[in-house]
Amino acid sequence: MTTAIPRGARSAHVYDRLRDLIVRGRLAPGVRVVEQEVAERMGVGRTPVREALQLLVKEGLLAGSEGGRRQLTVAPLRADDVAELFGLLGDLEAAAVRGLPTLADPARTALAAGAHTANQAFGQVVRKVPLDLEAAFVTRKAFHASFTDPLAGPRLAWLLSLVRPQVDRYEWFYGALLQGALTVAIAEHDAVVRALEAGDAAAAEAAVRQSWKNASARLGGVIDRIGERGSW
Repeated sequence: MTTAIPRGARSAHVYDRLRDLIVRGRLAPGVRVVEQEVAERMGVGRTPVREALQLLVKEGLLAGSEGGRRQLTVAPLRADDVAELFGLLGDLEAAAVRGLPTLADPARTALAAGAHTANQAFGQVVRKVPLDLEAAFVTRKAFHASFTDPLAGPRLAWLLSLVRPQVDRYEWFYGALLQGALTVAIAEHDAVVRALEAGDAAAAEAAVRQSWKNASARLGGVIDRIGERGSW
């Protein structure tokens, strides 16, 4: 027996479900997304589906065809998008750690300790073979959230929430092919932790940007080997 979704929450429910399916590759790049089919599968009317689809288009997770009757497809995964998206996320996280000097010493110490613990959890996951992609994904996000969540203001947090899902798609789709290559990220994260411990905002900014630059290069190499997805 399914629980009825309140009318006012239906659009958000559809949006959350579709975004998760897209990010985790269960709706593959290039696949058509049809309003009526989504409504039938999710047991809701077309209006909340239409609202959810419009938001996903604005966020770049869905793409519309040009001219004629508009058709929506899951946005492709392109090699030239990787550097831009990962670099943008690095810049946004760097903007967050710029607020490090505003923290009192006890709060900064707690922040650094939380980041250290999160990186240890990530390290335990990526050292294991075979790679548990779900656990690697969750612990990597938890590491970055350990310092961006406390430091980002509401507008920066909103921007991060828009960019992160697009980066997540690439990590989910290609991440399994990085098995054995992710242990180097532990040291990259350690550089961030050391800067947080020292209260050195400039060093933290540089370490965060370098971490995402390196992640972009690793993932870009995988795309070069196996190709883009969802584009002609």
